[in-house]
Amino acid sequence: MNGPLDLVRLVKSRRIIVCCGSGGVGKTTSAAALGVLAAQEGVNALVMTIDPARRLAQAMGLDALGHLPQNVALDAPGRLSAMMLDSKRAFDRLVDQLAPDARVREAIFANRYYQQISTALGGSRELVAMERVLEAVAEGGYQLLIVDTPPSQHALDFLDAPARIVSLLDGSMTSMLLRPYGIAARAQFRLFQQSSNAALKFFERLTGVQMFADLSEFLLAFSGLFDGFRERSHQVQALMRDPATCFLLVCAPEPASLRQVDLFAARLRGDRMDIAGMIANRVHRAPEGPAALELTSADTALLEVALGGDGAARAQARLVQAQLTNVWDDAWNQHRANTAALDAAAADARGQGELPRREIPDLGRAVSGMADLLALAGLLRRPYPG
Repeated sequence: MNGPLDLVRLVKSRRIIVCCGSGGVGKTTSAAALGVLAAQEGVNALVMTIDPARRLAQAMGLDALGHLPQNVALDAPGRLSAMMLDSKRAFDRLVDQLAPDARVREAIFANRYYQQISTALGGSRELVAMERVLEAVAEGGYQLLIVDTPPSQHALDFLDAPARIVSLLDGSMTSMLLRPYGIAARAQFRLFQQSSNAALKFFERLTGVQMFADLSEFLLAFSGLFDGFRERSHQVQALMRDPATCFLLVCAPEPASLRQVDLFAARLRGDRMDIAGMIANRVHRAPEGPAALELTSADTALLEVALGGDGAARAQARLVQAQLTNVWDDAWNQHRANTAALDAAAADARGQGELPRREIPDLGRAVSGMADLLALAGLLRRPYPG
């Protein structure tokens, strides 16, 4: 193994840390705790979540987070801020910046297809998320940006989606529709000149030609933004490959989660992006030893006296001892399973270069407030191996 992951050094040396992982592995709380750790090290940090589940606000003890950075109360030499992406607002802002004039901008905002693209089209959230990352870096108010990506079942949809949208908006189908209302619409317009109004409305309902007309109007207005979208996409890719940017893979010590980490790592390496390491959350540590849980003969005698000193008391004492032994056995079994999963993942990764790793012990509860985040930040700071 390359050694334990030094997260203190990481938050002090990088400009952008992108946290990736599947759902339910503690990715959002890890991003928040990294922000706390950065502030404790004197860094002005911004944690930005793209995940709409609103867990970041809960973890930081805030009622809600919005599209603008919000200061997090923290006694530290640095400063911590947090925000949650508002996809519609960010998309509107991007169009406002790229539109050549007010007429085009208003035509786009008024079009019903823009409403779908800006809120419901797959990948639009990720596109504007990366735009917001570019914006935050350009503004220069923060030394460190920590990005909490949405959970994904596929390797780095977060990076793929913006390029897919650019391809969709700039593809062959779009080129066809950019001709005056498309092929189907032009044929219909010839009929418009030869038919009654009632026949036109019937044909429109039957063929959906008005849909082509509306879509073409949108694409005609939007076409002036294609070059800007394409350029921003290239800027995002360059930023993700910048030496000051790194990716942090967050997982649970379970085979399914670790397989997802392998997919992320392979994709990132293929795209020449820097992987700082891996955080394995909720790792069950080995119990200190049988003596910590089993009752000694003296303990059993004292318990018998406390319970009445008769045969029933002795039976009850033996039952307590058996229950404690079961607890100890369960703790060891969970530890062995976690260790085996992590060791297997490390063995599989050796051909690609094993990742530095930090194991975070299972807290036994959900992280729900700033006190828990401070405790988690302390665990991220600790230099113990793993």
